[in-house]
Amino acid sequence: MDRSHYFVVYDRDGWKIQCDGENSEPYESKGEAFKDAVGLAYLDDRNGREADVVVQCEDKMFRPEWDSSRDSYPPPLVPE
Repeated sequence: MDRSHYFVVYDRDGWKIQCDGENSEPYESKGEAFKDAVGLAYLDDRNGREADVVVQCEDKMFRPEWDSSRDSYPPPLVPE
């Protein structure tokens, strides 16, 4: 099955969601971007395409934070 990958990343303009080579408009906080990324991933899952959300941490490393095949919606916690 095809899978969507949503990345919550920080650049000089703020937090953004990246998926399939596209960038969202900037968000003021990581939490806002994460919530919207999970919402988009959830919609993909509802339409038959599994999805996950990976978030950039303060050390610039990426961590998986939400996966449609194992996590509830809406997510209980927003990563700090």
